[in-house]
Amino acid sequence: MLRKFFMKRFRTFAIIMFIPLLLLFIIMGFMNIYSQQEELKKQGVNTLKSINDNIVYVVYSTIHQQDVMMGSAQYKLALQKLLRHDRLEFKDVVFMNAIENFIRSSESSYPYINSVYLYIDGRNNFLTSSSDQLASVDNYYDKDWFNHYKSIPKEDKQFVETRWLKRHSYEEPKKVITIYQRMTYAKGVIVVNVNAKDFGMMIENMLYHSGQNFYYLNKKGDTLFASNPGSASDAAIENGFFTNSIKEYESKGRFSKNQEWVKLGGKYFLIYIEPASYYETYFVSMISFDVFADRLLDFLKLAFAILLINFLIVMALAWITTKTAFKHITYLVDVFSAAERGEIIEKPLLIVKDEYNLIMNNILFLFIKNNQMQTNLMEKQHQNEITEIMALQLQINPHFIFNTLQTMDLEVLKEKGGQSTLHTMIQELSRIIKYALTNPTEPVTLREELDYLKAYLQIQEIRFNHILITYFEIDDEILEHKVFRLMLQPMVENSVNHGMKSTDQHCYIKIKGFIRNDVINIAVIDNGCGMTKEEIAELYIKINDPSSKNIGLTNLNRRLLLHYGDTSKLHIRSKKNLGTGIYFKIPIQNAEVK
Repeated sequence: MLRKFFMKRFRTFAIIMFIPLLLLFIIMGFMNIYSQQEELKKQGVNTLKSINDNIVYVVYSTIHQQDVMMGSAQYKLALQKLLRHDRLEFKDVVFMNAIENFIRSSESSYPYINSVYLYIDGRNNFLTSSSDQLASVDNYYDKDWFNHYKSIPKEDKQFVETRWLKRHSYEEPKKVITIYQRMTYAKGVIVVNVNAKDFGMMIENMLYHSGQNFYYLNKKGDTLFASNPGSASDAAIENGFFTNSIKEYESKGRFSKNQEWVKLGGKYFLIYIEPASYYETYFVSMISFDVFADRLLDFLKLAFAILLINFLIVMALAWITTKTAFKHITYLVDVFSAAERGEIIEKPLLIVKDEYNLIMNNILFLFIKNNQMQTNLMEKQHQNEITEIMALQLQINPHFIFNTLQTMDLEVLKEKGGQSTLHTMIQELSRIIKYALTNPTEPVTLREELDYLKAYLQIQEIRFNHILITYFEIDDEILEHKVFRLMLQPMVENSVNHGMKSTDQHCYIKIKGFIRNDVINIAVIDNGCGMTKEEIAELYIKINDPSSKNIGLTNLNRRLLLHYGDTSKLHIRSKKNLGTGIYFKIPIQNAEVK
């Protein structure tokens, strides 16, 4: 029975999960095939364009520039004089130096350019970048080029072929691609020999992957260069594919097999043929089907792995649900059997029509209950924080009020009724009381907080007979940021009450405020008596104790934590007999309290 229900559930789950998954893989498979094929086509185009722009352009621009320079009468005359061994004037020497420097610069600048020749028809000598002297067409080690040049039909302005060069007997022959270009402004030829090996290394670096081959063809379909000679190129040559393709282009102006899979030598290749931008040569990109198959195989492996995992999940899910259902069925059977036997039956478990309904109902009930509890807890916490903030802000130091009133009384006696100092103290005290007690939960700007602090300091200066000197270094850009009330007064009060060394020495207090790295930095620094490391540690314990009932720095630290979090807690730096600095930071995005 268990096996029967398990197989039934397995089939149901498999249909539900496998059919959509198979449809998805089929769609993705077609999309993958299309995208991979388009990517390979794009790679073939980009490869040929890159080769044309970065390598072939250099070779043919060398020929073109030299041909254009031959349009200068003085330049051409100087070259003819040199080849006839005529006497050269100074300006001829200048032009000849320019010619020699130019053809040598091409060879030295581009490692795949083997040599450059300049030849005027009817001469026995020619100029070469490989020698400081004129070379003889009869005695120079490379004689083949001249014989080939003479065999080129006069109506052909350009011709490209492959040759083998051997300068010394002990050297291995070098394969070169030789490009002939008849001069436009003179009867002669410009010859560039490209080192096939170095040229091939450059090409290899520009191919996208090992399965891509590059071929360089002349107008007859002969292979001037092949990046990877082998079965593909051999089959293409044997079948006349290159030759027929070029003939088709010459007659129809297009390639019918471009960007298509072509079978050559028993294998398929994605062919892309492009005429070179210079002269009658052609580039060919051949990408093996193996590259496409490898990419498709990766997709198939991924699809198979996902299907296998899905199969295991379906099997596990069917087994678990079947076992759970049979557990409830077994329980009900046991209860009914016990009832039939007349046994005392305990209170049955709550069983609904579907076990999943039971789970969902419980989860929903727990979620709602938990959500209500969290809401109540957050509301209670919020009320506690508001209450604590209000209580903290209403804790005005009674000692400060008492000392101020006492100082006012002494001042009255001293001045014998004079109103200037007393009037000032009364006005500033009124401002302080109004600022502290008016709507204490409403945020204020830092500018308002500083105005209150200046009123407080003015009273303290009078109280201590003007030995208290205060400096403010506040950036204007932070003055309009909102803060909570009585933020700075506890730190200044700490400097006045605990930092002054004596009543006959000046006490300097600096209040700084600036922005750095999107953080508002506030600091109060004094030159008071300072603290030892042990005293600083005790003070940290005091201000970080949540159960402490002390006001001042303890309350300030608690309010900073409530408003801005742990990153804004107080930091203290001090040295005995040198002074104390108290710092805190406010993130700019949290600078405005609510």
